[in-house]
Amino acid sequence: MSSISRFVLLPTRGFTTDEPHNSTATEIFLSTMRAPGVKRLANSSDRGMARFTVLDSIQSNGAKLVSMSGAALVQLKREQPGLRVVPEVFYPSMRAPRPPVLTGMQAFSARATLAQPVIKVVLKGSGKPLRGVDVIAFSDFAAGKGAQGTTNAKGEVSLQLPRSVRVLERVYLYPAHSAWPVLLNNWPLQGKTIELPPIDLAFVDARAKAYAKRELADGSGVTVGVIDTGIGPHAALTVAGGMNAVTGEDPTDWSDSDIHGTHVAGIIAGHGSGFLGVSPGITLRAYRVFGKNAEGASSFAIAKAIDRAVADGCDLLNLSLGGGPDDPTTSEAIKAARAKGVVCVIAAGNDGAAVAWPARHALAVAVSALGFKGLWPEGAMQSQTVKLPMGKEHSYIADFSNTGPEVDLAGPGVGIISCIPHDRFGVMDGTSMACPGVTGALARRLAADAKTLAMPRDGDRADAIVKLALESARDMGLPPFTQGAGLAQ
Repeated sequence: MSSISRFVLLPTRGFTTDEPHNSTATEIFLSTMRAPGVKRLANSSDRGMARFTVLDSIQSNGAKLVSMSGAALVQLKREQPGLRVVPEVFYPSMRAPRPPVLTGMQAFSARATLAQPVIKVVLKGSGKPLRGVDVIAFSDFAAGKGAQGTTNAKGEVSLQLPRSVRVLERVYLYPAHSAWPVLLNNWPLQGKTIELPPIDLAFVDARAKAYAKRELADGSGVTVGVIDTGIGPHAALTVAGGMNAVTGEDPTDWSDSDIHGTHVAGIIAGHGSGFLGVSPGITLRAYRVFGKNAEGASSFAIAKAIDRAVADGCDLLNLSLGGGPDDPTTSEAIKAARAKGVVCVIAAGNDGAAVAWPARHALAVAVSALGFKGLWPEGAMQSQTVKLPMGKEHSYIADFSNTGPEVDLAGPGVGIISCIPHDRFGVMDGTSMACPGVTGALARRLAADAKTLAMPRDGDRADAIVKLALESARDMGLPPFTQGAGLAQ
């Protein structure tokens, strides 16, 4: 029996059958598939082959998420030649990569005697133990040999290493909140306590330098949708509404399933607690596309979120996610949004390679990550991201940032302080962080242009919004394929 896989059903053209050049048969078929449940194909003599399951739907005459066997897929194509049947694709969030490590017997000889030395991590100044710090330690960085773990409530982590190891070549420490990430070189493994620099909300990070003049009302009148892991709860963020687009989960639960979406939202719209985002006056909406404990967001969930955000009156959509092959489902959703006057701002990716999908979509605004050398405490991890050439004001495009001709704008994406759920703050790097900086800058630029904001919601409006973004960008003296038009303003 064929295994069951998940697919997205799309009309011949567009995202729904409202687009021209779709057949009546395709429209009728998709409309009759609006309700979830087991469906039957009309002309199959094999009862098992005839079945497939509709899991979710976008509009009554739009895309459907289905599960079916390979045999049922073949039969469906025979019966409905006007349908496009494409695999469901999953995308990770766009945070900066971490170094991979081989641990235990993968890394060390079977003859090696392993010990479990304990490392303690505390907040510098207060000595407060830090829980949830990811520690990646290398005895031989080039060979990838080492150990990793996460600190407990006492701020302690045990690392399985050979007894012969006396010095760790590199120790990477990634706190979830409250402190800066740090890299230690040639650290003696003698049970010492590691102190991490605390986060000071008054510190001028790359976002604060790029957007030094920020007012509480900036962005007022503009609605921004954050399509991510959800938002909050956080006292510095006011969410006007949204949805959970993950199939099978509570559609009203758009709270953060991770920490990523809250950090992204804070960069755009944080306000209060001594923190101010780039455009705090916007109307903020949350669209969760990452399921609980899920590493990736479904292409169908992303498309569903985009469709809902457009219907909710969003002007700009922030997508700090991506990777993988070009995908028709997300492509059609981006095109449908653009045709209705809504612009998708998308992170370029963190592979140090070509621009990832969906940022490389011709109708997306693709964002690379820019840093300013030295805007971090001594010993902070961000010093490793500096890459030549240098631009104006000691700026550079981060070593992890994807680049290429598709890049439209650069945003601050190195050492960015922002919100973490439950009223905490953390530091992250990535085009994930650069993207909301650009979205926030564009939101306040749009808010100040009443004529463009008031335009009918169509393709001309979307084009005018993108033109605003590109014409107002600040050339940082970096190559065009790395910064696009420059730093968004």
